[in-house]
Amino acid sequence: MRSIILGVALLLSTPVPPALVQATGTTLTKTTTVYLCDGNRSKVFHLNSDCTGLNNCSTSLTETTAAAARKLGRRACRLASCDSVHATAEQPPLLGYAIGGMLVLLVGFLGYRRHAAASTRNELTTQLRMWLVEMEPAAQAFKVHTAPTAGYFSNYQLTTWQTRYYHLYTTISQAGYQRSNLTALEKAAVHDFLSYHQQGNDLRLAHNAAFIPQEMVKYDHLFSQVEGRSLDVQQRTAIVSDEDNSLVVAGAGSGKTTTIIGKVQYVMDRYGTSPDNILLISFTNKSAATLSARISIEGLQPRTFHKFGKDIIGAVQGKQPSLYDESQFGRFILAAFQQLMLDPAYAEKVTTYFVHHLKPAKPAAEFQNQGEYIQFLKDNNFRSYKRLEGSRQGKKTYRQEIVKSVEECRIANFLLFHGVEYQYEYPYEYDTASPDHAQWKPDFTITQGDVRVYLEHFGVDRDGNVPAFFAKPGQSLEEARAIYWRKIEWARQTSRQYGTALVETFSYEMQEDSLFDNLTANLTRHGIVLRPKTPAEIWAIISQAATYEVTSFQTLLQTFITLMKSNNDSLEDVRRKNEGTPARVQQRNLLFLDLVAPLYTRYQQELATRREIDFSDLISLATSHVRSGAYQHRFDYIIIDEFQDLSQSRYQLIRALKDQNPHCRLFCVGDDWQSIYRFAGSDLSLFKDFSRYFGFTLQSKIERTYRFHEPLITESSQFIMRNPSQVSKALKSGSAGKQTTYRIVYGQSEEQNDTAVLQQVLNELIATTPDIARKEILVLGRYSFDLRRLRNAGGPFHIDADDTIHYAYHDGQGQPVTLRIPFLTVHKSKGLEADIVLVLNCNAGRFGFPSEMSDDPVLSLLLSEADQFENSEERRLFYVALTRAKEHVVLITDPAAKSKFILELEGKSTQLSSKKCPVCITAGMVKRSGTTNGKQWAFYGCTNYTFGCDYREWIRSHDPVQHA
Repeated sequence: MRSIILGVALLLSTPVPPALVQATGTTLTKTTTVYLCDGNRSKVFHLNSDCTGLNNCSTSLTETTAAAARKLGRRACRLASCDSVHATAEQPPLLGYAIGGMLVLLVGFLGYRRHAAASTRNELTTQLRMWLVEMEPAAQAFKVHTAPTAGYFSNYQLTTWQTRYYHLYTTISQAGYQRSNLTALEKAAVHDFLSYHQQGNDLRLAHNAAFIPQEMVKYDHLFSQVEGRSLDVQQRTAIVSDEDNSLVVAGAGSGKTTTIIGKVQYVMDRYGTSPDNILLISFTNKSAATLSARISIEGLQPRTFHKFGKDIIGAVQGKQPSLYDESQFGRFILAAFQQLMLDPAYAEKVTTYFVHHLKPAKPAAEFQNQGEYIQFLKDNNFRSYKRLEGSRQGKKTYRQEIVKSVEECRIANFLLFHGVEYQYEYPYEYDTASPDHAQWKPDFTITQGDVRVYLEHFGVDRDGNVPAFFAKPGQSLEEARAIYWRKIEWARQTSRQYGTALVETFSYEMQEDSLFDNLTANLTRHGIVLRPKTPAEIWAIISQAATYEVTSFQTLLQTFITLMKSNNDSLEDVRRKNEGTPARVQQRNLLFLDLVAPLYTRYQQELATRREIDFSDLISLATSHVRSGAYQHRFDYIIIDEFQDLSQSRYQLIRALKDQNPHCRLFCVGDDWQSIYRFAGSDLSLFKDFSRYFGFTLQSKIERTYRFHEPLITESSQFIMRNPSQVSKALKSGSAGKQTTYRIVYGQSEEQNDTAVLQQVLNELIATTPDIARKEILVLGRYSFDLRRLRNAGGPFHIDADDTIHYAYHDGQGQPVTLRIPFLTVHKSKGLEADIVLVLNCNAGRFGFPSEMSDDPVLSLLLSEADQFENSEERRLFYVALTRAKEHVVLITDPAAKSKFILELEGKSTQLSSKKCPVCITAGMVKRSGTTNGKQWAFYGCTNYTFGCDYREWIRSHDPVQHA
């Protein structure tokens, strides 16, 4: 500090340059008279005796010259009051003084800095040592998680530690501990603490990577004897990976329940977890009871969400809630629907929906070929509501009328519901066959008394263009248009030639919503009287002709209400969501909402009147009790089986429990490939986007299946993964050398009768399968009413009250044997297995497999984006059907009505060598033969012949018969 003061003094004593002195015009020379103060301490001379500096002197003044004053070591006064400017030429050596002062000042400053830095280091060191008091236990707490004997180091444990010491970390990380006087040991402690924050996750992962294999060795005795089975590596890894949230993606038959049992046993043994602190959830009463029997741990009772919700409410309110019997729901909705149908206004909305909206429209431009269009007709059951009577084996049969286009279907229904009798594609009254033309069959022949009118519907737009799929392979669209117009002109010319009445309708009229007005006017002009039926009469016709359609629609209403309540959505919420849908489906959705709204209101009123709550209300109420804190319970583990079936409301309950118990670990096991309970509210996005809903997640997989084998593993996996929303898995067989196969069996079932083909399949199995009587066999159907496809009366089967099929035959020794084969819906078969599985009705249609009714587009208003793939739920259901079999699967289909799933499997199969129609692309070809005028003939014809494909290939009589 003394050096700094000295430097400042030198600088202050340095003469001021002339420019800094007030100018008076005086020039300083050697002989200039100056005045000295006789004081020994004076260092200057003055130019003016009146200078304030002289006046303040305490000694006498001496007059002398500037040269003499300088010899005495004096320098010129810097005060302006000396009234003179110091001559530049006579200035003292200012630079030397300045440099000297600056050097002295710099030396002092540097010394001061050294002193200050030392002082700061001492202060920092003192502060760091105080912080070390906190750092040492913090570091020790971190080391506890990474100790060799510690368990799994979870993300929650890391983030909890980091959060607790975050302020200390930020303070120390900014302090610059390396500049302190801490010892090397102390600095290492600080470095470790900071590293635990900065590299905590890497250290956590490294610890777990070492821990998992060691733990699996340590607990090999437990994992080798879970229910008498030895768990595989993936199962063991999933169990010991004790993360905050664990999603175990499992394959069919991979041992999901065994894995859960192993997890429970492990955490109780490894971490001393009390059974009272484990919440074990299964989805059905049956599965919960099975799990309870298999786990057999005192104090641990697996529960359904239903039971757990009741327990919460009972604990809070002191009594169990009064619950609505779910089995009554369907009956109530049906009764309410029937009552509403007595209201003409409601009935008119329903019939309008059925006639114009039940089967969703699709623009013609979206079809690539004729086969796609016909498949669309089949899938959506585009048939008129006119019943056609026939006979089969001497008995009357009835079926809906098949038409060849969506627009013709609507025209047929219009005529039917306006009391106009017609015949579809009935031969023209005059013979028109020629070498160039077959006999004319107008679309509709309308007869009323003596009046006969022919109606042709032409599929052209206002510019006369035809849809792209009209063009056959190798044919341009222009050529297809020209050919079609020649047919139109021929029909017109023929009608004029014979003087018959021809009414024409066009596709563009349907698009412009003018077809039925124009048709009414044209028919009236030709003398046809229209007698519109009442909504009640129309409904009676629909109910009689399309019983399954009506039943399925009523089921759709129930599903919609269930999903809406499960999502905690109101009708207003759904209407708002509908506003963002495409225009072509928005109107359909609005009409459906108008139909479901009064049913929903009546149902809610019914619950209020009965003072009961349903399942959705139960879960919502339980959730509110958890969130409010009215219900509190410590859970260390929440373990959920069949997680793929979780709904939004159930998720909210689990989320509330997790929020109440942040330390609680969530362990979920499921197979998204088998998520088949959308009608009960399950939401696949909870599985697919698990971490978005629950936070940090470890996903593991168990992919070794112990039920079925190759080649079915690969073929079924490829089938389900056509949906990109499904989680990828690489299933492999747990039994080397075993095989599981499938085959497609074709049988005519126009009258919805699979009796003959099932008998054929069973006879083949009896003939080719050793010990067939000891094999477990299942017959599966998409719907419970598929069992009606097997005729009991006078048939080969006896079907008892519990839907078991009995089939009697004689074995090789002539001894009578009876096969007892349970019939189940695919939903009810979930979780079961059999040696051989037979699947009925793999046909196209609203109630085929896939069922187009269960995948109705209106459900998109309530489904997450994770489940928007076409037929996604039905695809998963078909996968479940395939994977029930341990040895063999038989898929039964009608060759003329194959479902899109069968067509897809055919396209990948190497077992089939059937011919395909080159026009319809996917449709098969069947051999037809006969004799005309004593001459034999045979050809391959397209199986879509009924729907308008007339492609055929004439063949020689010795060619083999092909099946499709």
